[in-house]
Amino acid sequence: MTFQEEIKKWLGKYKQTHFSELEDGKWRKNGVAYSHILPEEYWFNNLLFEYRPELKDFIGSSKINRHPDFHHLNSSQAMCLNFFYPLIKEEKLQLILQFLNLEDESVDYDSVCFEKPSKIESELGYRPTSFDFYFKTTNSKEIHFEIKFTEQEFGKAIHDIEHLNKYESVYKHHCSAINVEYSSCNYFLNYYQLLRNVIHVSDNSYVVFLFPENNKKVKQQAEFAKTTLVMPDFQHHLINCTWESIIDFIETINLESPRLVKQMDDFKKKYKIMSSATNFY
Repeated sequence: MTFQEEIKKWLGKYKQTHFSELEDGKWRKNGVAYSHILPEEYWFNNLLFEYRPELKDFIGSSKINRHPDFHHLNSSQAMCLNFFYPLIKEEKLQLILQFLNLEDESVDYDSVCFEKPSKIESELGYRPTSFDFYFKTTNSKEIHFEIKFTEQEFGKAIHDIEHLNKYESVYKHHCSAINVEYSSCNYFLNYYQLLRNVIHVSDNSYVVFLFPENNKKVKQQAEFAKTTLVMPDFQHHLINCTWESIIDFIETINLESPRLVKQMDDFKKKYKIMSSATNFY
């Protein structure tokens, strides 16, 4: 059984336990119902209970564009919101800087953003890639997060005229952090999603890949990006971390909020994060 299959099976049981009254939702691509999918109109049940009402309101008021598969229980967008929103709400986002060994920095809460569009692409009029989560520090350091859960890989791009033109117009001018041999058009398109993220690495900008320990393909690709695609001088600005490690770190902290403690425990149980203190139902 693959990691993706294992998690979908786990989430099917989670749905049966927590939302037994709901029928299985359908995948848009084939119209087939699956046990790990909620009916689309019940998408908000993909938000964990403790912060569900205000997070639902936040999504609406912030005009966050929900992905078409947001009602899938393995949605990485929902996972991202379930993890980071409570830390924002309780003003505990500083913990993320501590985890990233940037404890000398402070969070600029006015800069916090989900689905942050890339300035590099949008400033030239192209459809931008969006980072799942983003914030700046009070010293203007930028932290970009690319979130993965059951995705099977970082995607490639088709070598068509649209992407070739986009490389020539945009990407080739922003490869200062990329090893020269991987900055050519052919390599860039072959490692498209990785490099669209990596071009945001600079002296004052970090990119964080956050993924499950057992998603081996994604982990392997993220490590390849850090050790091979990025020039040595910038490797410490590309940070790879697992959900397990970040949850383990947070569990060492006195969160002071019983509600936030409950949220993190529910997060582990829903997403099967095998940290040291997890007690599964």
